[in-house]
Amino acid sequence: MIQYIGNTKTMIIMKQPENIKELFSYRLNRLAFLSSTLAESINQDLFGLDKQSWRFIGLLAAFAPMSLKTLAKEANIDKSRASKAVASLSERGLIQRKNSDSDGRSIQLSLSEEGEKLYASAFPIALRRNNEILDVLTPQEKEQFDVIVDKLIFRTKILMDLHPGRKKDASQTPDRKP
Repeated sequence: MIQYIGNTKTMIIMKQPENIKELFSYRLNRLAFLSSTLAESINQDLFGLDKQSWRFIGLLAAFAPMSLKTLAKEANIDKSRASKAVASLSERGLIQRKNSDSDGRSIQLSLSEEGEKLYASAFPIALRRNNEILDVLTPQEKEQFDVIVDKLIFRTKILMDLHPGRKKDASQTPDRKP
C-alpha cells in the first residue's frame, strides 16, 4: 500500500494474517460477540431481554411497522427463531400485531405502549454502553471508523452478489452506502 504524506510518497507494508485469529472477519466477529454479550448481560439483568429481543425492540422502535420477514432480515435472525421471539415479546405485552392495510394476509409488528416505555428506558443505557466502548477512539477515529465500516459493508455485499453459492437475498439488507 502506498501512502502520501504531503508531497512525499511512503510505502506501508501491511502484515498479512498468519492464522484465523488474525483474519478481519474473525476479529470483527469477536468484537461483535463481546459487545453483544455485554449488552445481553445488562439487558437481561435490567429488562429480562436477550439479544434477539433487544434487537427487535430497538428495530421496531425506529422502523415500525414491520413484517416478521423484514424484522428477521434486519436483525440477521432466521424467520423461525424470529417468530418465537416475537411470540414471546407479544405474550409479554411489548409487541402488538396488526393486519396490514394493503394486504390482509400480512401482519405488521410494532411496539405496544409497554414496549415503547421499555425502549425509552433501555435505549439510553445502550447509548451509554456504545459510547463507553467507543471512548477509546478520538473523534477523528470514530468518524473514520464509521466510514470504514460502511465501506466494508458495501464491499462485502458486492462480493456476496458475485459469489454463486450464496443464499438469495443475503446481501439485500438496507444499510448506508459509503
